[in-house]
Parts: sequence; C-alpha cells; structure tokens
Amino acid sequence: MTKPEPAFELFRRLMHLKSMGYETHILPNDAELALAAQGGDCRCLGLLLERHRARLYATALNMLGYGSDAEDAVHETFLIALRRIGELKDPQAVGGWLRTVLHRCCLQQLRRRRREVLTADIPDRPDERASIEERLEKIALREWVWDALRKLPEPLQATAMLRYFGSYQSYEELAAILAVPIGTVRSRLSEAKRKLAEMLLETAGLVDADARSQSHSRQQFYSEIFSGLNRHGERDRFLGHFAEDLHLVRGSSEPVLGRSFLAGEIDSDTEAGVRLEPQRILSASHVTVIEGLFINPPEDPFHCPPGVVLVIFQRDGKARRLHLHLSPRPPRNEDD
Repeated sequence: MTKPEPAFELFRRLMHLKSMGYETHILPNDAELALAAQGGDCRCLGLLLERHRARLYATALNMLGYGSDAEDAVHETFLIALRRIGELKDPQAVGGWLRTVLHRCCLQQLRRRRREVLTADIPDRPDERASIEERLEKIALREWVWDALRKLPEPLQATAMLRYFGSYQSYEELAAILAVPIGTVRSRLSEAKRKLAEMLLETAGLVDADARSQSHSRQQFYSEIFSGLNRHGERDRFLGHFAEDLHLVRGSSEPVLGRSFLAGEIDSDTEAGVRLEPQRILSASHVTVIEGLFINPPEDPFHCPPGVVLVIFQRDGKARRLHLHLSPRPPRNEDD
C-alpha cells in the first residue's frame, strides 16, 4: 500500500497544475491548509487567513466597534498565526484557534483602552518536549517573516523586530529603547502589522535567499566582534564598524554625536571587569537588534544593570545610528 501524500504536497501539486492552465475543481479544506502552513508554506497560510478574514473582522467589529482597532486586531491575529501555526495541535480546529487568538487580541485592545496590564496568553503553547523535526517545520515561516520585515521602512522594521522577537516587548519598553512617545510606538506597530498582513495575503511563499544570507552574515559578524571584544580586547575593531559621526540615542537623554561616548563606555566597563554577552541577535535589512547580558565582576555585582538592548541602523557598511537602552531585567533565555 502506498503512503498517503502529505496534504501540503498534494496542494502544491494542485496549485502547479492550476498555474499551467488546468482546472482542478478541488478546494483544500482548512485542515489541509493548516497542515501545509505547518510544513512551511506561506501561500497556504495566506489562503487560510483570507478564507477567515471576513468572519474574523466581523467578530472584531462586534467586540471593538468600528475603527482602526478592529483591523489592528485582525492583523495581530494574522501575525500570531504566522509565528505560531506550528504550535497548533489539531489542524481540524484551526478555525476555532484563529477565533480564540482574535478574541484575546481584542481583549488586549480593550485592556489597553483602560490602561490595564496586558496578560493574555496565546492558546496552544508549544510542548516543551517538541521534537527537532517539529521545531524545524517552523523555519520556513520564520524566514518569510524576516524577508517581509526587510521590505518595511527602518522605523517600522526596528519596532516590529523588538515587539515580536525581542525580550522587551511592552509599549513602555519599546518607547524607551527607541526614544519615541508611546503613541508613536502604537502607530508604527499598527502600520507594520498592516503591511505585514497584506504581504502575507499576497505572498507566493517565496523567501529571498540573498536577504537570508545577508542576515545570517550580519549575525555572525556581531557574534565575532563581541567575542573579540570580550575575550581578546579587540576594542578598535568593535568601534571601527561604527561611523565617526555616529548618532547615539540613550533613552530620554540628549542624543550624542560621534563615537567617543561609546568608546568611553567600553573603556570604563573593560577597566571595571564588565563583559557584555549577546543573548540574541536579530537582523533584517539595515537594522540589527542585539539583546545583551552584562556580566559584572564578583566584587562589584551591580556595576551595570542586567540587560541591555542595542538597535543599530546601518548605511554603506557602517553603523550610523545606535539606540542604547539599559534594562533592569535580563533578556529571556529562549530564542522564540
């Protein structure tokens, strides 16, 4: 007996036939689309979300009323589905799962209106014992996210990267890191979600291999220069990749022009025996986000706060703008 063909492979064959002019008269059901999306096919996820978009939007309107909040909740649902479709345990129940995600996104909107703390969780958290194969299934969708982020304007890129992949995700933390008002964070996220949702619905599931390679190279570069700085004292190499007219932003403090302030900070920490160990390096296009952990010397355990975030904007091979944010808590350990 031949083994049944996986749903997403069958669907890809049907789409290929249709692209060649053949009429297949076969429509995949929700479970088949969900299985295909879990296998890494963004095209199938886009079709699944398009199928449910009207119903989700009607639900959001019922909960939030007319206005941008309803659209924002639907876009948020799309992005959560993009990142977490691999965590769905029962593909047959994908419609209910999407409605549950939307419901919680709407509750977040309502709590935000009342200035309450957001605590809602996303349903179907991943099994900690998930196999390597199950984790790898999510890679194609993750790569699509980075390819899509690359197409956003830099302010939207940086905000979305911090919000969806970083450790410091609250609006207050994002506003502090980027040195902008909370209202600006909200508007940037809303615009980023809208653009990403539109790209998801329009995508053919293709990922730019060159962009992926560039992102990987930049991650390797920063890993190497931090390693050189911490282990071999390669200060000049680290500073050398920053432009001489670096624009340095430090929270609510006045911006600093030039890299002399950064050099002074590095020298001071080195003299005190402090190391900065990167815990997470995120890169898309010209924006890189580095979350680090300060390792203080035993004799001075509170010399630096536990966490730091660097948001680096590059042009012509140089880091020309740097946002430096110190955090009272370390970045999370897991790489989501």
